[in-house]
Amino acid sequence: MKGLKLIALSLLIAVLFNLIGTNEIGLKPFWPPMSWTYVFQFTLSILLPVLLTQALLKVFWTYWQKQYPDLNLLDNGKIKTESLPYTKRIRAILYTAAGTISIHLGCMYVLFDRIDGQDKLFSMYCLYYLPWVSTGLVANVIVVFRQGRLWWLTSENVLVLFEKEIMAKQPTVENRPESAGRAQLPTVSDAYIVPGFLFDVLYNSSPFNIENLQKDAVRMFDVPFYFSQKRKKEIILIDGSRVDGSHFVQELERLGLDKWYFRISKTCRVNMMLVRYPVDPYATHLEFRKEVFDYLHTKMSELEIMSLLLVTEWMRKEKKLKDFIDNLHTLRHEHWDRLIPLN
Repeated sequence: MKGLKLIALSLLIAVLFNLIGTNEIGLKPFWPPMSWTYVFQFTLSILLPVLLTQALLKVFWTYWQKQYPDLNLLDNGKIKTESLPYTKRIRAILYTAAGTISIHLGCMYVLFDRIDGQDKLFSMYCLYYLPWVSTGLVANVIVVFRQGRLWWLTSENVLVLFEKEIMAKQPTVENRPESAGRAQLPTVSDAYIVPGFLFDVLYNSSPFNIENLQKDAVRMFDVPFYFSQKRKKEIILIDGSRVDGSHFVQELERLGLDKWYFRISKTCRVNMMLVRYPVDPYATHLEFRKEVFDYLHTKMSELEIMSLLLVTEWMRKEKKLKDFIDNLHTLRHEHWDRLIPLN
């Protein structure tokens, strides 16, 4: 039914275009057989871009699901994109819009190929009509990507269309304990926890406690930043206070936990256990989890925190953040709660 509505709407747009077309283009008469040929071809030039939009959303969904396996991007037969980085969604919309407009222009070029003075007519169409048609096509792309509703995505065929992707996320019967009534959440004792769950698991196991924060020994989980200059190393604790951290950094490297700190600028490194995932590989800034930000805010201003989370242009150019994210799966959280002496 939705497919028929789509065809009927495209046909209606084509008929209206045929009625308001100029005499130079030769589409104004409504009754000749040749006129209906133009109508059907124009209908096709609308249908193909719309179908391309639907298909590209499915393609982007598959790509995003592989890049962010810990996110649930399919819910109740709808593709959900709200949890994705903003730049990812904008880039996908722009690519899709450019593809749909190109397909439409290709169809119209073939349509005018049957008329004398093809180049002149095609130029007139691009000048007077293309802006309106392009606006409609771009609006359709935005609506489709925001709502995530594909007209062919029904409850009957969703399992068939996405069988491989959905089944890959579900535990098999052989590997699932018989007593498990639902999927088991990760625990702090697991050897590896996906980044999207890591902070919640660790924080629920042992949350921040400023009152008991020891200034002579701290956990790496309580250290959002550390700074490394020539002969001076300094750390910022979860309460926003700065202390000398020369011995702390040495112990961090010995335990292998220094790999969790991303070098966001020349001197500053950020504890990536504490940031919000997913992280856009080309992001201009990082974002801490709300609990981390609130604790830091006790002694640091919002401007100070945000300035330390800015990814420098050089780091973006060298794709350092992308390289870090690509290697996240190799990091382990062992010793995350060990007290490391500061002196």
